[in-house]
Amino acid sequence: MEEDFYKENLEKIEKRFFSIAEMTGQLIFDGDAKTGKIEWSGSIEEFTGYTPEEFSKFDLAACKTMIHPEDRERVWSALENSLKTGERFGQKFRFRKKDGSYIYVEDMSVFLKDENNYVYRGIGLFKNITENKHAQEKLKVSEEHIVKYLQNFRGIGFELDNNFNLVLLHGAVEEITGYKSEEFLSGKTSFAQLVNPEDKSNFLQNRKKLSTESNSLVEQEYRILNKNGNIVWVFESIQFVHDIDKTNRFYQGFIQDVTEKKTAKEIIDKAEKLRKKEIHHRIKNNLQVISSLLELECENLISGNLKREKVIEAFRESNNRIVSMSIIHEELYNSKNMETINFAPYIKKLTDDLFKSYKVGSSDIQLILDVEDIFFEMDNAIPLGIIVNELISNSLKYAFPGDRNGKIHIKLFRDVNNKKEVLTSPCRHYTLIIEDDGVGLPDSFDFKNLNSLGLQLVNILVDQINGNIELKNESGTKYTIKFMDSPI
Repeated sequence: MEEDFYKENLEKIEKRFFSIAEMTGQLIFDGDAKTGKIEWSGSIEEFTGYTPEEFSKFDLAACKTMIHPEDRERVWSALENSLKTGERFGQKFRFRKKDGSYIYVEDMSVFLKDENNYVYRGIGLFKNITENKHAQEKLKVSEEHIVKYLQNFRGIGFELDNNFNLVLLHGAVEEITGYKSEEFLSGKTSFAQLVNPEDKSNFLQNRKKLSTESNSLVEQEYRILNKNGNIVWVFESIQFVHDIDKTNRFYQGFIQDVTEKKTAKEIIDKAEKLRKKEIHHRIKNNLQVISSLLELECENLISGNLKREKVIEAFRESNNRIVSMSIIHEELYNSKNMETINFAPYIKKLTDDLFKSYKVGSSDIQLILDVEDIFFEMDNAIPLGIIVNELISNSLKYAFPGDRNGKIHIKLFRDVNNKKEVLTSPCRHYTLIIEDDGVGLPDSFDFKNLNSLGLQLVNILVDQINGNIELKNESGTKYTIKFMDSPI
């Protein structure tokens, strides 16, 4: 009774097992090691293309012919070894179906021995792994393509772990750095060590940004020193990423050599600076020509008719205005950035020229300059230059009649609420003061309502620089001009 019970239960288990095998598309076999006869169960038709009746005739010898020729020797050698030793058998190979097509299968078998330690029976399972195999092959091909792309890529592809340790490196590593990939991967050297000291701070700040900001992307240019000691400009793009289950974080990026691009840009920038210098040089020369012609005309008028003093004076004033602009261009031409000029040396040159123009000696009128080193762009420099020219010219012409001695004082400083400001002020306010201790002006004098071209120019130009002008006529003449430069 007990034996019948176990036999009945075994039959139930076998039926369930076979049913599961059939449902999952698997093939079960039970083979006699001596005769080679095999009993098949499971999803026979789906697996092989044969009907159960047809496939029941397939013995061990027939199964050998169904193994792909390229796999046959390997599989059969392993099977013969298991039949001798009783060791478990496990092989993956291509299996030919009825229609001649091949599928990938995994054969897993165990072997039973008799009392004499000889294998007499083999039980196993054929599992269709075609889909997995194809997926693996596609993945392998994809990986090979990626590696090939990175190797041919004129840059460097890399991956860093959460601590910025290098875990993957491909591409033109040696071409760009002079070092082999193995030197970086082994930790013998690191990319951070190659970064130019002047760029190191920004480089580390961007690394910190990546570690503190989620989903951040950093793009930057910096210099490295390659193995040969040459400076190489590189562009780096690196971003923070998660793995599929978001349990691990790492960084992926690429590096490209942009030295040629940077060099080309530097050449273009230098050419642009030279072009600007040439333009200013030409303007200065042209203005100088105009100035010389006007001076010659003035001399002709003097030699031809001494009574035409007003015409002569008009030419002299026109010449001085042109000179005031010419000096600005000369200062720009000699400056480093070609954008701004230091107004202190400019005023010195301009006033020296005016004193020569009006034939005033240092013993007659003393010039006092109290001018800070302030840099103006042309938009402010040219109007200010003409304003200084006009007001100083008026002092030289009218303030000291009859060879009277005196002083002319020019002040220029940064100003906030009528107080001098420090160089780092967030806003640029300025005060220009031009005063003399001459005879002064009549009480009825209104410099905003005159026919004088010079003073009309002053009023127009003060408005142009967003300023205002104030006149005081006490113990001489004092002009105070307050204006504001563009915000920093």
